[in-house]
Amino acid sequence: MLLNYGRFWGILFFLILISLCCARDPEKPQPVYSVVYVERPAGWYEIQEELWKKEIDKDPGNAYAWRNYYNAVRYNRFSETISTPEKQAKLKNIMDDMAKAIPESYEYNYLRHKTAGSIVDISYLEKAYQLRPQEPELYSDFSGYYEIAGDEEKMTEFLTKWYESKDLAPGLLSYNYNVLYSLEKNTILFTNGDNDTYPVWVLQKVKKIRTDVTILNVSLINVGEEYLERKLKEKDISLSFTELPKYRSQEFTGALAKFIAEKYPEVPVYFAVTVYQDYLSAIEENLYLVGLAYKYSQSRFDNIALIKKNLEKRFRLDYLKNDWYSEDYLANPVVTKLNLNYIAPLLALAEHYAASDTQERAKYWVEIALQIGEQGGIKNKVEEGLKEKKLTYLVN
Repeated sequence: MLLNYGRFWGILFFLILISLCCARDPEKPQPVYSVVYVERPAGWYEIQEELWKKEIDKDPGNAYAWRNYYNAVRYNRFSETISTPEKQAKLKNIMDDMAKAIPESYEYNYLRHKTAGSIVDISYLEKAYQLRPQEPELYSDFSGYYEIAGDEEKMTEFLTKWYESKDLAPGLLSYNYNVLYSLEKNTILFTNGDNDTYPVWVLQKVKKIRTDVTILNVSLINVGEEYLERKLKEKDISLSFTELPKYRSQEFTGALAKFIAEKYPEVPVYFAVTVYQDYLSAIEENLYLVGLAYKYSQSRFDNIALIKKNLEKRFRLDYLKNDWYSEDYLANPVVTKLNLNYIAPLLALAEHYAASDTQERAKYWVEIALQIGEQGGIKNKVEEGLKEKKLTYLVN
């Protein structure tokens, strides 16, 4: 069970989110972007891989074709396969071929860095930066490197460059602003991936928003014990690895949250709703939806009061209706998908108001949930949920 109050809505829309995919449209080679910007179904990537390979066969010096070919291979079933020996071997072979064809190109050096995945050696990243210092994708890689290295000044420098480049979709910043304002003061927040971590860093380091929150990305905490210990020291937490499951095991993250809550009860622990279920399975009975995050608590509390406070007094929601100057951002489909995470708290609050005979407020939140559902292509699922909860009378 994922939630206590609001459990129904949370489970329903978690299942919807993991089933979403994009439309297929591949008759000719299409630009293949990082999944941070655009996600496609597996079949689309497979066709693009074939099409871009043909372009390379026609012109082995075509760096743009190499970049798209590499991306098609890398991002096909990305989360399922990126760590497999088969995928890594295939990417290495592509890099070896690129080294022969375009060794001095920006594309080769940047992708060599991405393939190596080193947290120590950034020589290829630095070479790519020398070739094209204006590329925003470099700024995120540098900021991640300096976060792990503990160099806050350099991290802030590159996050500032990234913010000033206007590469980040405004909707990503607005969404993550509301994540931060789902939290109490001096919280530890576990995050999942790029789109719920890097924008938070930008807000904290560049805009000085919610700098009291310590971010623990579930992937980064596995880069080394020293890094995790340093992050926890921000909250004066001393970690005892002997009291936890094996470091880097799937059980470690949930056990770490429990350890902090029990040993340091003055430090609130939250999880972004975007964190994969695999990390939460051992502690799901102790997670309470409070907005765009779950609060970890070993005792029950009135989480609907926090949902109400966050949605009505703390969140910036105007962008869900009118997000000025952002219509053409590449990452807009990702933002639209992220915004589906609002539906569970919105409908939990609407259900609360309906039970309290405050029908106008209930209708207000239902309308927003339906609008988000329509934008994300799941309005019918929202309506099915309302029907199951006998709340269809709230729909105009």
